[in-house]
Amino acid sequence: MKMNTPNSFKQISGFTLVEILVASVILFASIAMVSMVYRGAYISSDKADGHINITGVLPAVLATIRDDIRAKGNSNLTELKNEANMWDVNYQWQASLLQHKSAPRKFDPFNGGFVTPPKKYKLWQVDLTLKRNNLIKQYQFNELSWLND
Repeated sequence: MKMNTPNSFKQISGFTLVEILVASVILFASIAMVSMVYRGAYISSDKADGHINITGVLPAVLATIRDDIRAKGNSNLTELKNEANMWDVNYQWQASLLQHKSAPRKFDPFNGGFVTPPKKYKLWQVDLTLKRNNLIKQYQFNELSWLND
């Protein structure tokens, strides 16, 4: 009969508790780093998506604003504003009249002098604010309108 002596247990190999703890710390640290990198990439992707959505709707918004200013520009108003929603983007704009001028003077050969046409053209300064979720973008530009004869 064979007896188990204390020397016979030394032949069994395995990991010690310290080795397992060190390996688990390394594993959890690498998982934490990967999750932080993933989180940063997700946040950047979400911001880029918001900018792309706002930039994508911008041409349609500008066309709408241009049409509104040209339609309302025939009145004697010096301030125009509106707000609306287009493709999940809220926008508001305000236009202030910068100049109201006529075309350049021209020579009239029948009268023998220069004639100044009536004031017909209006230059507007437009402030535009676009909002989507937590992203806000602001633009400023000039728009031209003219009075219909």
